[in-house]
Amino acid sequence: MTKKIELYGWEVSPYTEKVNTYLNFKGIPYSIVRPNAYTLARKIQPAVGKMIMPVVYINGKDPIQDSTIIIEHFEQDYPATPAIPKPPKQRIAAQLIELYSDEWLPMAALHYRWNYPENYSFIIGEFGRNALPYFPKFIQSKVAKSFAGKMSGYLPVLGITDKTKNALENHVEKLLGLLDTHFTAHRFLLGDQPCLADFSLFGPLFAHLHRDPAPKDLVAKHSHVLAWIERLRGDTSSERNGLLSNDQIPDSLVPVLNHITHSHMPLIQQTIDAVIAWSENKKSGDKLPQRLGDAELTIEEKTETRYNLSYGYWMFQRIQQTYLQLDSAKKTEVEEFILSLDNFSLLTKPLPVQTKLRKCRLYLST
Repeated sequence: MTKKIELYGWEVSPYTEKVNTYLNFKGIPYSIVRPNAYTLARKIQPAVGKMIMPVVYINGKDPIQDSTIIIEHFEQDYPATPAIPKPPKQRIAAQLIELYSDEWLPMAALHYRWNYPENYSFIIGEFGRNALPYFPKFIQSKVAKSFAGKMSGYLPVLGITDKTKNALENHVEKLLGLLDTHFTAHRFLLGDQPCLADFSLFGPLFAHLHRDPAPKDLVAKHSHVLAWIERLRGDTSSERNGLLSNDQIPDSLVPVLNHITHSHMPLIQQTIDAVIAWSENKKSGDKLPQRLGDAELTIEEKTETRYNLSYGYWMFQRIQQTYLQLDSAKKTEVEEFILSLDNFSLLTKPLPVQTKLRKCRLYLST
């Protein structure tokens, strides 16, 4: 029996676009549902714990939330042409890019979206049409403006202030330049076939940085990055030329990975420390707070205080599991790659606390 697969999400959502490009690559039949405010409040929130996207429904039930979990689910059901690399170095590289794309790049995405006034009317229109598709525009606009105020309010708690926003833009410009160089030699991040890394990075680069009107040509001026975006927006179900052989990491991707670990791992280390400290005298099944105090965010030598959010711990834990499950010989080989990246040695230090994700919240599992 053919499964009815429905992807609930908006095009302005980077995590929805991540899953969208993944499903297209796998050739899995599905339909996209743009959930309105009623659907989000009455269907999505009771089922998964939050008004959030994307959510996948299979045959009208069994909702799956979180882009990482959704992709993992379909990898098990549709194992042909894996999107999550099997070789360990490539798998770790893909998971690292996923962590950065899901947890670090949203700072840049929110900054560009809400600190550039040229984006305001576009985003209000997008939110209004999706949330209240059958209502007059003036009502759409009023409700969307309320939602926009909430979203823009996240900037300072994430550490994006006048002190850091220029440094953040410099970081993004450097990232795009490094990616542009990489894509002169390779069609995708790990070779000539897209994988988890591509889908994850595509989400924020397309849904926010490229699709939003401002800054004009932020992404488009990097012609090879733009070509990569257009490839992923097209039919990738025939892109089957493979990743690099023998678990190789493209030489041109190494500067990208270093740029990621140099910036993101100090923040992850603070999250690890906070989770470990919080877990003392806690038991399996206890719910982690979403915020564990504050952390120092450093971008291009500019430092600001931000919320220390626990979710990154769970994603980092998954990368470490890839490393720890290797046999000793393979682990030694992979460790050389790990230690070659800035600030990434923390991956080799086993986490004393394990977590699990359920209904948008983390719980201790050991």
